[in-house]
Amino acid sequence: WLSALESTKGLQHLSVMLKAAVLVSSAVDREGRPVLVHCSDGWDRTPQIVALAKILLDPYYRTMEGFQVLVESDWLDFGHKFGDRCGHQEKVEDQNEQCPVFLQWLDAVHQLLKQFPCLFEFNDLSLVR
Repeated sequence: WLSALESTKGLQHLSVMLKAAVLVSSAVDREGRPVLVHCSDGWDRTPQIVALAKILLDPYYRTMEGFQVLVESDWLDFGHKFGDRCGHQEKVEDQNEQCPVFLQWLDAVHQLLKQFPCLFEFNDLSLVR
């Protein structure tokens, strides 16, 4: 089971995503530098990193209301392709379009919750919901 998990490279991607969010938040908060995040086509990795950095930087996004605002602004309003990425459309023309990007981001939020539970107004059950 562990070798199958390792072969997905999911944990490696999770680590890279969290490191990128820490790098962004550190540049903004500690160094006072503006940051531009643009990953390949901009649809997938960009909201993952930016939304995680917002959670790290602003305690508002660690409240129930703030988390809802974050999902709406950085995922829904941003135009994330939920149907393509989750494979929920009737005719999936390109299997390569499928990737659980939003679920990967929720996993990263889960990791932050586990490390810093007192800094969040919500818990794992909220993420599942």
